[in-house]
Amino acid sequence: LGQLVGEEPRLARKLLAPLAQIITTTPAKSLLYECISTATTCLLYTKKADGTDARNAPQVVRLCAERLREFIRDLDQNLKYLGLVGLVNLMRSHPRVVAEHRELVQQCLMDNDVTVRLRALELITGMVTVKNLPDIVRRLLEHVQD
Repeated sequence: LGQLVGEEPRLARKLLAPLAQIITTTPAKSLLYECISTATTCLLYTKKADGTDARNAPQVVRLCAERLREFIRDLDQNLKYLGLVGLVNLMRSHPRVVAEHRELVQQCLMDNDVTVRLRALELITGMVTVKNLPDIVRRLLEHVQD
């Protein structure tokens, strides 16, 4: 469904509610991730012609961010990696929401899995602002020195 949204952007607003329902209720991690992935793709196309966002977009953004956070906190390295990939995708449409998870992402820089560290580093580069740059650089230097 996510691939169709690029061809038919109006579909994006129509898919958000059913995807949010599945994200809220499903216990299946694979289905959950696929719905989050589709929702984050849809979020790229939910802006109306007047520049406003779809009515339910902010709730879907928060829901996706929270579920991705749960993935990242999971002990399963594959789920952690998927959570980071999901945040990378969400960052394309809502970078400020993803930036709220900076501390969690920075913790992933210390992970044993190199693929997790690379995804975390990719996210960190998208989160850098003039305000938080000194803290991020300090944390990166601490990591390099360890």
